[in-house]
Amino acid sequence: MSNLSACAVCGDQSSGKHYGVACCDGCSCFFKRSVRRGSSYACIALAGNCVVDKARRNWCPSCRFQRCLAVGMNAAAVQEERGPRNQQVTPYRNAPRHPGQSVPAPCPTARSQALHFQILAQILVTCLRQAKANEQFALLDRCQQDAILQVVWSEIFVLRASHWSLDISAMIEGCGDDQLKLLIFEAHQLKADVLELNFLESLILCRKDLAISTEYAVILGSHSNAALVSLARYTMQQSNYLRFGQLLLGLRQLCLKRFDCALSCMFQTVVGDILKSL
Repeated sequence: MSNLSACAVCGDQSSGKHYGVACCDGCSCFFKRSVRRGSSYACIALAGNCVVDKARRNWCPSCRFQRCLAVGMNAAAVQEERGPRNQQVTPYRNAPRHPGQSVPAPCPTARSQALHFQILAQILVTCLRQAKANEQFALLDRCQQDAILQVVWSEIFVLRASHWSLDISAMIEGCGDDQLKLLIFEAHQLKADVLELNFLESLILCRKDLAISTEYAVILGSHSNAALVSLARYTMQQSNYLRFGQLLLGLRQLCLKRFDCALSCMFQTVVGDILKSL
């Protein structure tokens, strides 16, 4: 077997040397596009250590690009673009239009939707990992944690994704799901700070109606009450007497609308596998 058999970036089948490194066509084109466009990426998990392999190479562009550089791909070897390659815009350029008529926006392609789905799935993994680290939730046994997360994962995702430290609006837009876009927008209107997010997350996670036993119902009720008291005290300290009620109403709306969103259809097949891996 040749040394060029595996892509140095993702491990897929190499098609030869590109920019000084044996890699597949996918990673070669990704590196070329990134360099030519001067793309600036940020790690979607904020840690800079996302897995880059054949199955997950599209999840985090930042970690993929850093991997390209780490294995020695040479940005200086990337040639200037020789000509326009995107022919999809031609019909819009050449088609006659009446004065004032707007150019129709192209619909998201299946390929771009798949890419955005993969990135949002990586964000979902991060959200669930954060939930597992929640101070109260972490005290529960694994079986109780999984029973709760199987029900409330979408609420956790929307709450965290709507307040993501990086702008992921393009990912949401790229999925072509207006319901998901609206749900993220409404949750974003809460404009919760870090502590408020943690308290709201605890209220989502510590629901005694999802207890698997009477004993856990008591424990979850206690954790939920503690989160309520902490949130009330925190908002009072900010001298914002309406804030506590606003946050609880926003949380209630989030819980009521979780089934209205196509998010459930998008991720319902992968949530179980994600929970097993955490």
